[in-house]
Amino acid sequence: MKRVVVILALLALVVPFFAQSDDVTTKACTDAKLDAQKDINTTLWMGAGCLFGLLGVGAAYVIEPSPPASRLLGKSAEYVAIYTDCYKEEGKSIQTKAAVKGCVVGALVELALYLALIATGSVSVSTE
Repeated sequence: MKRVVVILALLALVVPFFAQSDDVTTKACTDAKLDAQKDINTTLWMGAGCLFGLLGVGAAYVIEPSPPASRLLGKSAEYVAIYTDCYKEEGKSIQTKAAVKGCVVGALVELALYLALIATGSVSVSTE
């Protein structure tokens, strides 16, 4: 009987710790995603994709945004680690999507200009 009481007492002490840890994880990741959505300049990355094509998309995928250090002051080490990882992941995703959109728009504009040049007779297409 004493073992059961001791086990229940230990569980009562340990379970809230795990529940709190899960809350910290969820809150840190949610905060990071929201902040990344506010911070990332999608116009810049669309422009990079439009002007540089696949190089712009590659740069958007490779470059990892970092969260401002001022947002992490006074936070626990666990919160900072989770926040930083989620921020970088979300930021990279936003950048890459914007660069791909810009790349597609750039390709469509190039195609339209080329077709306009062909239609006006400025460029000849040889079929030899």
